[in-house]
Amino acid sequence: MDGVLRVRVRRRREREDRAVARFDLLPDESQVWIDGSSSVHPVRATATGLVGWFDLAATARGVARAPGLAGEVRIEVGRLRSGNPLVDRETRRRVDAKHHPEIVGTVTAAERIDAHRLRVTGDIAFRGEVQTVTGELAVDFDGDRVTLDGSAVFDVRDWGLQPPRVALLQVHPEVDVRIHVVAERGTATAG
Repeated sequence: MDGVLRVRVRRRREREDRAVARFDLLPDESQVWIDGSSSVHPVRATATGLVGWFDLAATARGVARAPGLAGEVRIEVGRLRSGNPLVDRETRRRVDAKHHPEIVGTVTAAERIDAHRLRVTGDIAFRGEVQTVTGELAVDFDGDRVTLDGSAVFDVRDWGLQPPRVALLQVHPEVDVRIHVVAERGTATAG
């Protein structure tokens, strides 16, 4: 009898792991921070207004063994603000924001590290260039809401961007990018 119970529980867990739900980003609660340095002082740009969606399989305990993660996150370049209008203007000029108005991240693969962490691989499109990156995301569940947090260090020259130089200020090419995504369950998708 005990063996039958275990089989039933295992099958129920396997079904739970295959249940993929769609989550829509809440733009006013989702944010990105870009921290860099310069020859004079630290440089920080922040933006809210991230838009997009992701599909994720979860159980009552957290991320499912087969997370089924897919998704896309977008931010308008014009939303990024450093607090220095000269740096912002020069950055938008170098990024060519008129022709490349968005930075787009697309998930291409994901694996579960534990019930609240994922290793994610994806493509970041910036300035018409696409680079594949890998990093970790912390995942927190609160009812129908999911929060994703992660960070990575990037060299903007990988996307063909030469960092801005304004008068004596030279911005260094390595930046630490942090993302905080808050999303709400939308409609279920096929798993």
